[in-house]
Amino acid sequence: MDSSAPKYKFGTPYIPSYMDLTNGPEPCVVCGDAATGYHYRCMTCEGCKGFFRRTIQKKLSYYCKWSEECVIDKLTRNQCQQCRYKKCINVGMAPDLVLNESQRRAKRRLIQENRDKRSREEMLRQSGLLVASQLTDGEEELIKAILIAHQDTTYLFRRNSTDEDGEPDTKRTKAEDERSALQNLAEIMTPSIVKVVEFAKRVPGFKELDHEDQVLLLKSCCMEIMCLRIAQKYDPETNKLILSTGIAVDKCNLNNGVMTDLVEPIFDFAVGLARLQLTETEMALLAAVLLIAGDRQGLKDAKSVEILQDTLLTAFQHFINESRPKTPVHWAKILMKITDLRTISARHAERVLCMKLDKSQEIPQMFLEMFDDCNTTL
Repeated sequence: MDSSAPKYKFGTPYIPSYMDLTNGPEPCVVCGDAATGYHYRCMTCEGCKGFFRRTIQKKLSYYCKWSEECVIDKLTRNQCQQCRYKKCINVGMAPDLVLNESQRRAKRRLIQENRDKRSREEMLRQSGLLVASQLTDGEEELIKAILIAHQDTTYLFRRNSTDEDGEPDTKRTKAEDERSALQNLAEIMTPSIVKVVEFAKRVPGFKELDHEDQVLLLKSCCMEIMCLRIAQKYDPETNKLILSTGIAVDKCNLNNGVMTDLVEPIFDFAVGLARLQLTETEMALLAAVLLIAGDRQGLKDAKSVEILQDTLLTAFQHFINESRPKTPVHWAKILMKITDLRTISARHAERVLCMKLDKSQEIPQMFLEMFDDCNTTL
C-alpha cells in the first residue's frame, strides 16, 4: 500500500470520480491535508469541510490569541479556530452554500426519495417491466400520430329529438324488451365500429401489414377498443357510463337479461380504469396496443405484427417513464387492463353464441354481424 495515501481514523470517505489520484491525493487548500473533493466551492479535506459547516450553522465566533497571523496547516489547524476560519474565507469557501436545518431535512428527504425510486426501478428492471430509456424523436412522432388519430375518431354523436327516453311499454313481453334493447345497442355500436376502423387505419404501420392480418386484428380488438372508449367516459360521481350517443346508462337501472350480461362487465372495468386516472395519450396508446397484438390466432405474418407491437410497447413504456417517474408500477397496471378487456370481449362473444343457439330468442342480424366480424371494411 502506498504510504503517501491518506489515512482516516474512521474509515476512508467517498472520493469523487473527478479527482485524479494517480499522482497522490490533492491537498486541502486550507490546511494541506489530503482533500476528498470540492466542498463549499473549494477542494478541502473532511476536517476543514466539517469545521466550516459547523461554524456557519451554529454561528460560532472565535478569538485569536496571536494577532490573527497564525500559520494554518495539518498540524496547527486546531490551535487557532479564528485564523482557520479566516483562511477558509480567503481561499473562497462559500458560507451561502451551507444548508440550515430545514434545508438539510429537505435534502435528506430528497436523497431518500431518490434511493427509493432507484430501488423500485431496479426491482422492475429485473422483472422485465421497466426499460431505462428516454423517448426518442421517432417515438414522440409515433405517439403524437396515435393521439391525433384517437382524438379524431372519438366523440359523442348527437341524439335526435325523437330518441329521448320514454316510459316503457308495459304491454311488451320480456323477450320483446330484450330484442328492442339489443337492437338499440347494435345501432349505438355501429358508428363506434366505423370509428375504430378509422383509428386503426391511422395508426402508423398498420396499413403496411398483410391485408388479411389487418382484418383479423380488427376483428379481434374491435370490441375491446369499444369497451375501452365507453369506460373512458365513465363518471365516477354518478356511476354512469356515457355511450357514444350521449345516453347515460346507470348500472342500477339495468334489468336482468341480455343487456345486463353485456353492459355490466364494462361497468366493473370502468370503475377500475377510473382509479388509474389515465391521460388521453395513455388511452390512445392503450387502444393502439390492443389493435397491434402479435399473439392473435390466425395471423399470416405474425413476425411483422410483433415487430410493430414491440415498437408501440417500447414507446408507450418510455412515455410512462418520463410522464410518471414517481409511479413506475403504473406501467404494469396498464398492461393488466389489456387482460381485463380481452376477458370482457370473450364473455361477450360467449354470450352472443349462447343467444344464437337459443332458437327462442331472436337476435338482430346487425348485432350478430358485429360480434362475428366487426363489420370491418378496409
